[in-house]
Amino acid sequence: MADNELSVRQIEAFRALMHARTVTRAAHMLGVSQPAASRLLADFESSVGFVLFERRQGRLWPTAQAHALHAEVERAFSGFDRVVQAAAQIREQRRGAICVAATPELAADFLPRVAAAFAHEHEGVDVTLLTLEAALALERVAAQRCDLAIVNDAAPPRGVRLERLGQWPMRAIVPRGHLLARKRVLSAADCEGEAFIAFAAGTPARLRIDRLFAECAVTRAGGLEADLAQAVVTLVEAGMGIALVDPVTAAALGTRVAVKRFEPALDVPVNVARGGQPETSPLADAFVRHATAALGRLK
Repeated sequence: MADNELSVRQIEAFRALMHARTVTRAAHMLGVSQPAASRLLADFESSVGFVLFERRQGRLWPTAQAHALHAEVERAFSGFDRVVQAAAQIREQRRGAICVAATPELAADFLPRVAAAFAHEHEGVDVTLLTLEAALALERVAAQRCDLAIVNDAAPPRGVRLERLGQWPMRAIVPRGHLLARKRVLSAADCEGEAFIAFAAGTPARLRIDRLFAECAVTRAGGLEADLAQAVVTLVEAGMGIALVDPVTAAALGTRVAVKRFEPALDVPVNVARGGQPETSPLADAFVRHATAALGRLK
């Protein structure tokens, strides 16, 4: 090969001529003058060190070497086009991956709906959803094994920052046909003596609910406990008692049970956890926007 260095512009001129078959049309494709295109082609031929075109009857004809080189050029440009396409997809948030964890009450119905809306807008992005207890979800974020975690009550470990997305009041759920199902709003006093489905001892929801009823001096009839909101709902649906559940769970119940406002209001926070690094991921930001919008539709 000659001492002259190959340039991308020279290769583009060669490729244009192979497609256009005349220097005039090649120059037009490149957006340069015909003399400029001729100079690029001459420099390219000098650089590769062999004849690329033969002139016959006033036209340029590619040599066998030119055809062989053109095949390699097309393969190279195909790879370049893939790079350009990938860059566009990343810029437009249509390429990449995101992993989101949530606690069971948020992961059952809410998180898949948010993920579906996100995926519809960001076609081509791989989405992984995990259901984990709050502490484990936050550990995944801290270890950078998860981009986001959506949790209620949480004490973030080092390297994790928590952002409050809002807080919403818990809802009372009552078996359909129960006397209390006739009421528009249930009060703590309405629960006096009622069979009450409780969350497992020591859970944040159990502590919050027990504290409220103690402050209201209301005694409930116990007996059944469950650690998952979905299990509590199923027990209420079976007529085993009434309960309080988080607003995200209540919003997904449809007609399975009667859902009622509860007073005094018992607010439940919803937080998103991110890694401690200052830079943010556009995909993570977009997912949080969808989660915030979905929470905003809670009644």
